Amino acid sequence: MTLISTRTVSETVPAVPARPRSPYIDSLRAAAIVRVFLQHTMPLGALTTLLPSMWVMFGLAGYLTASSLARGGAARTVRSRARRLLPPLWALAAIALPLMLLRGWPGFTWQHLLPWVFPLVNPPASEWGAPLVVALWYLRAYLWFVLLSPLLWWLFDRAPLLTLTVPLGAAVLLQTVIALPSSPVTDVVWTTASYGTAWLLGYARHTGLLDRLSWPAACAAAAGLGGLALLRAGGDPEGALDPLVQVLWGTAVVLLALRARPAMDWIRRVRPLHRAVALLNARAVTVYVWQLPMVAATFWLLGDLAGPPLLTVATAGVLTALATLCFGWVEDLAGRRTPTLLPPPPCTAPPHPAPTPA
Repeated sequence: MTLISTRTVSETVPAVPARPRSPYIDSLRAAAIVRVFLQHTMPLGALTTLLPSMWVMFGLAGYLTASSLARGGAARTVRSRARRLLPPLWALAAIALPLMLLRGWPGFTWQHLLPWVFPLVNPPASEWGAPLVVALWYLRAYLWFVLLSPLLWWLFDRAPLLTLTVPLGAAVLLQTVIALPSSPVTDVVWTTASYGTAWLLGYARHTGLLDRLSWPAACAAAAGLGGLALLRAGGDPEGALDPLVQVLWGTAVVLLALRARPAMDWIRRVRPLHRAVALLNARAVTVYVWQLPMVAATFWLLGDLAGPPLLTVATAGVLTALATLCFGWVEDLAGRRTPTLLPPPPCTAPPHPAPTPA
């Protein structure tokens, strides 16, 4: 297959100042965040199948990072993305680390603090504090993608199709041919391979390369990936938990999600929904960082009453909202905005056609 250079696309879509936010992109990210929360409070396999949130979130992050790279360059993008990612983690660390030390942390050394400052590996925790860190692998993976983004952008510009497929191919090899020992380093390798194609599909959306793919071709590609996932699962419901099945299915879904460009200007007229989407996007990292600790707190508070799913979801939702109110202003500081408890909805972009390559 001939490798298509994205330079022909970028020549027709010059770098411009930041545009108003897309209501579709914001709504998709909000839905992914809600899905993660529901999966932790009320596990339902169908939720993962319908919306594999982590692949969607990495795909959207790749799209937004590509926009920043085209607009502000590599150094500025890495600084800006890291600045917005790390302070919410530090806010959690300010609470979690003293609690874990007070509760007793056998084997603790000062080196344990380094990943809480700059998470190139997963931040460690005591046995008691495990719920505080289970979801933090996402921040570690996101940080690595941010650090690699200038290199990936350079490679994508020169060989987009090859760059797109290498991470997916690596994920297949790591699950079928190459067996890596479990370690913090191999965790980084695996997540980069697992979500790399989703991240780069975000690049493809930004450059307009994804819009060159017709809908029949996009559906055929997604169906092919989905079919491989079904073959790998072998008809066993437990097969859906296989890491490679999840990679293939997640990549298929994010391909279709990023290929779509629905007109969603109507969402601004539904003010409660528009407000909720805006809040989730403005506090995305805070909600993600705190939702699992608040779910753990919910089960501790409710005890034997935690059985009814609606009670569990409602309690965890209230606790997560309170944590977001308490610590969400950190994201305002990180984004160099005036700190507020409830940020106003951003200006959303009107429907616009996809970039038309020359």
